Amino acid sequence: MKKLWFFAAGLLVAQPATADWWQALTAYEQQNYNLAQQEFEKLLPLGNKDAAFNLGAMYFNGEGVTQDRNKALAYFMLAAELGRADAGNLVAQQQQNIDAQSLAAVEQQLQLLKQQVQVWPKSWENEPAVVERPNPIKRVPPKYPVAAAKAGQFGYVAMRFLVDERGKVQSADVVDAYPEGVFDRESVRAISRWQYEATGSKHLFNVRLDFAMDGGVRVEKVEELIDQHQLWQGALMGSPQHQFLLGGVLRLVDVQSRNYLSIDDSLDIEPQLDLSVFRRTNPVKVDFDGFVGYAVVRIADDGTITEELRADFAAESKVKSLLGLKLTGKFDHDVYQIVKNDVGHNKAPWVSASFNVPASYSANFWWDQAAQNGHRGAQRIMAAYDKRWEQYLLAQQDAEVMAWVGSRLILEGQRQQGLALLDAAIAKSYPLAEELKKQLM
Repeated sequence: MKKLWFFAAGLLVAQPATADWWQALTAYEQQNYNLAQQEFEKLLPLGNKDAAFNLGAMYFNGEGVTQDRNKALAYFMLAAELGRADAGNLVAQQQQNIDAQSLAAVEQQLQLLKQQVQVWPKSWENEPAVVERPNPIKRVPPKYPVAAAKAGQFGYVAMRFLVDERGKVQSADVVDAYPEGVFDRESVRAISRWQYEATGSKHLFNVRLDFAMDGGVRVEKVEELIDQHQLWQGALMGSPQHQFLLGGVLRLVDVQSRNYLSIDDSLDIEPQLDLSVFRRTNPVKVDFDGFVGYAVVRIADDGTITEELRADFAAESKVKSLLGLKLTGKFDHDVYQIVKNDVGHNKAPWVSASFNVPASYSANFWWDQAAQNGHRGAQRIMAAYDKRWEQYLLAQQDAEVMAWVGSRLILEGQRQQGLALLDAAIAKSYPLAEELKKQLM
């Protein structure tokens, strides 16, 4: 049972991580079991399946604690419920060697442990609802910082901001940026000059600005960056800082790619990261009219659609089957995504190469891992898009999250609750909280 999960820490040469998970691993390797136990326990509220599993291993082996196989089983059961794949088989084995009375006691311990968990695995119920917002009238592109251009730097900035009744942008804030601090200032300057339709109401927006030169981000440069800082190895070893940075790099290369990555949760994390799925493929078009909806299709060598892997035809779509229809272009792949959401415009459907990949190719996967491992920056990024982390950080009284959630609640008609959160953020000196409150009064 010993060292079922723990890894040696010596491979990392990038900046050391200081989050709880890495402290726990280091403490365990140094046989400082009391500290390791404390740090793993801190991660349970974050829904960290590996922390639960490792606590089970410590109780199973009696490492720094009195050996307690029943308590170990309760932790293993929690790890399984949190999504640890190998915990389920281990639980089944242990349950064969326990009587009914002891199993009932284990179940009781499990319920107590579950009460500590504040962030459970993501489900579709957590997806934010689609909200109609005013259309942009003027979008000013950001200037490319001179120093960044000379250095050949590329990146992106994800932002959120308030649009007032006249359609003017107010109170812009950076949610996430890579590299941090390089493109932020020019992004804020550009966003502040944007203009939206005047609706007589206020709205909250999230946008992303991309920065790249000479035809976009070169995948080779991204590969060099990942190798140079050992981001993939560090992320696999559980370093929150490496996971956080890897998420930013994957988001960067993804937004610069024309390809569509279909996340398949059944696929295992690969030992090596293959960025070839992000390389730009040749442009492909449809050779038919009347399609509205979404589809993923397989084609023959001549572009004829031979299989509908997924298809959702809009009610107004004149095309009800894609089989036998053709795509045109120079093909370097056999599976393509076809999308057209609006019958009202004359643009042809968007066609992009589609690749089936593990969740580990997604930025959100690694940000979620880093968040579970105690990285506050990753938690804040996730909170902007994920209700689980939003609720967790609200419970932690995080000023940034309180300010923006409070603003949203006011716009949704929950004025008293929203003002209370904004006032709490002001009390914690969050820079934009007073400005947001002024705009929303």
